[in-house]
Amino acid sequence: MKFYYLSTESNDEGDFEIHHRECPKIPSFHKRLYLGPFNNGYEAMNIARVSHLNSVICEACQTESMLPRFSPLHDPESLQSHP
Repeated sequence: MKFYYLSTESNDEGDFEIHHRECPKIPSFHKRLYLGPFNNGYEAMNIARVSHLNSVICEACQTESMLPRFSPLHDPESLQSHP
């Protein structure tokens, strides 16, 4: 699980970005709201959209770790092509 935060200031497109605690682009302490611990960013986005409909996951946070644990893409062997 990771800890997720919502930026209180919108980006240039008018969206509020969701970041995990280790994100290099996370806003300062005074410019973010704590969302809680989640398995992935999509779970955090569901909660964030209750108060901010235009919430999006930060581009820097969109990695393989954002995939749900049950996803076949989470398995490294499924990403390799088999001859």
